[in-house]
Amino acid sequence: MYLEYVLNKKPIIAAIKDLNDLERVPIDKINVLFVLRGEISNLAELVNKAIELDTLVFLHVDMIKGIGNDKEAIKYLAHEIGVDGIVTTKSYLINCAKKEGLITIQRLFLLDSESLRTGINIVNSTKPDLVEVLPGLVIPELIDDLKEKLDIPIIAGGLIKEFTQLKKLLKEDIIAISTSQKELWDCDFD
Repeated sequence: MYLEYVLNKKPIIAAIKDLNDLERVPIDKINVLFVLRGEISNLAELVNKAIELDTLVFLHVDMIKGIGNDKEAIKYLAHEIGVDGIVTTKSYLINCAKKEGLITIQRLFLLDSESLRTGINIVNSTKPDLVEVLPGLVIPELIDDLKEKLDIPIIAGGLIKEFTQLKKLLKEDIIAISTSQKELWDCDFD
């Protein structure tokens, strides 16, 4: 999959919250954007500016104001707005997005052993292209369990605030890290 290739080259995903965040994205270090917030009224402008940066654009559809959480919203995002994919906690939207040819990322919040078990079952039933696990700092302890039970690339996200955390996570068996911490978008790993 092209997304895996892109993330292997540049494993940091810039999680942006508004148009102003786009100005801070270092285009030489970021190939993928997660749009975490937005409104239907400025969505086309935001996505077009992100595309001008030559990045893949994923919308966290659960957080976009004015976009319903149904198949018509997914069709609109795919065909009118032109996003590359979606991020969502809702498994039924994964299926809708796959039908529209979008790349799908299932977001899981791992709070305890039950949420881990439930999350694994959801991912195995919906088969998204990738899974984003939050909070990212729990990944090192759970990576073996997740990799054993999922045959899907894993993104770590949430609560990653320092370069040392980022560097430690990149040593794990994950494909990428999503972060809204602008200082971490411009990191060198050499």
